[in-house]
Amino acid sequence: MTVFLSMLAAASLAGADIRPLLRDQGFGAPLNGREEIVFVGTITQGQRDFAIYVYRGVHRAASVDHGVNRLVVILNGSIFLGNYAIPAPTTCVVRDQSVVCNTESASVIHFSQDGPPRKILFDGEVISFGRF
Repeated sequence: MTVFLSMLAAASLAGADIRPLLRDQGFGAPLNGREEIVFVGTITQGQRDFAIYVYRGVHRAASVDHGVNRLVVILNGSIFLGNYAIPAPTTCVVRDQSVVCNTESASVIHFSQDGPPRKILFDGEVISFGRF
């Protein structure tokens, strides 16, 4: 029964627009209609579900467009837990308890019993998890 409920929750998150949740909970990247947010998958750990999204946004500064890329983590469908500021747009998939991203260097984010790691090695760069 628990597996079935987790599958239903993951299916509902896949089609959900998380922009209002991000806006209300202090997401630091632009939400200006020029972004794309793609659901990657869900990592389930007991009573916690970590929904993973890839965010690709654009903001304009000094008459120049700048790209902003994030891996976003939503806890239990309603809490913006944090994100990783990734250096370039990418595609990712969830495999078991990890997020695997298509980058030049291997980029695998292993979730532990504590959830997402505080720091990751992403395409050769060390990136911290935070609410920036």
